Amino acid sequence: MHTVNVKATHQKADVTTLEAFAFLDIKKAVKDLASLPSVKECVIIQTCNRVEIFAAAEDVDVAYHDIIDYVMDKTISKMKEHLSHRAGLPPDKIVERMISSSKMLHDVIESDFHSAALHHLLRLTSGLESMIVGEDQILGQVRDAYHLAYGAGTVGPFFKNIFSKAIHVGKRVRTETEINKGAVSIGSAAVELAEDMLGSLKGKEVLLIGAGEMGTLVAKSLVEREVVAFVANRTYERSIKLAQELGGKILRFEDIQQGIKNCDLIITATGAPKAILTEKLVSNAVKGRKRALVIIDVSMPRNVEEGVGRLKNVKLLNIDDLRSIAERNKRMREMEAVKVEGIIEEELSLLEKQLYHIDVEGIVKAMFKEAENIRKKELQKAIKMLGDGVSKEEKAVLDDLTRVIINRTMSPIAGKIREAAETGDSAGIKTAEKWFLKG
Repeated sequence: MHTVNVKATHQKADVTTLEAFAFLDIKKAVKDLASLPSVKECVIIQTCNRVEIFAAAEDVDVAYHDIIDYVMDKTISKMKEHLSHRAGLPPDKIVERMISSSKMLHDVIESDFHSAALHHLLRLTSGLESMIVGEDQILGQVRDAYHLAYGAGTVGPFFKNIFSKAIHVGKRVRTETEINKGAVSIGSAAVELAEDMLGSLKGKEVLLIGAGEMGTLVAKSLVEREVVAFVANRTYERSIKLAQELGGKILRFEDIQQGIKNCDLIITATGAPKAILTEKLVSNAVKGRKRALVIIDVSMPRNVEEGVGRLKNVKLLNIDDLRSIAERNKRMREMEAVKVEGIIEEELSLLEKQLYHIDVEGIVKAMFKEAENIRKKELQKAIKMLGDGVSKEEKAVLDDLTRVIINRTMSPIAGKIREAAETGDSAGIKTAEKWFLKG
């Protein structure tokens, strides 16, 4: 079994493209992918700045093309619906835009195979692939993605070992290095960006829309800035908890328009499938406004309509605009990243050996099973030849003796089979298969 990784991330894709790639129903998508004949196991990792598919396959080339076909079909269908129904383009313009979009989509898709895919996953859980290098959230997101796939029945022994190792590496990196020291999250980066735009946030009125994981991260950074905070969330109870942590007030969801009128800064961080702040809503709220309003949308999909950014005195920013903060953060963590890479290389070597053992474990088990069958058969013959004078204790001694002989004889052979797997000795593995996997 081997690993293939197909992805679109912030490294090449902007927020619009990532939205096109994103799966609306991850559980369904992971089941669909796992049902492809070439795919044996599958996990999807989807966050605000990446959509990644990890698949286990016997033939990674076939699996790669099957995955690409599936992804492109879903993505293009989604884009076609958007262009025809929401954008209202005529058929000829839709075809023109679809051809252009298809080329763009292919350009941002990246892929890794075998060890490169495993190396990428370990870098991912370690925080080195994140937009905000060293962030802790990705580790939990990978863990959640694995659990979702496991619950959907798309994970087997191969990925169980791989993702257990990846999560272990992510924990080890954060224990043994300072890669995550300080404020490192998309949420904290959004607050830093707000400071770049508005200067000091002390005393500024801030509306935080969303009280989930991302909203909580934003709130943690806002607490230090001594802002006048308002929290709005569809689930009122969650608003109460986060507002208490912020020392702020609750704004009911239906009162958002009124709340916008007095705010200096709005940060949206929800999991809503469509825009919460529409152009019409914000336009009505900012009529007659003299001072600037900054809106930072860190949601995926985006929660603020693009037209909002064209309104007078409104500055709209999103995930793409965090890149300057990300680069600043990356430079600060370069030395720690070197230490992290050392841990990854060490753990990757161990993982590869572990996986290769899995690949030949069927051969090893078959070998020991055949040896055990022979041992039992010959032991019974020997006891029969010795006659009725053999005591129970003597039979036990003979049983133990033959077990020891089998183990000491077969263990070195098993070791050589595993070594052949680790060194890529396919001829040696085929010979072992021929001898021990009969029928």
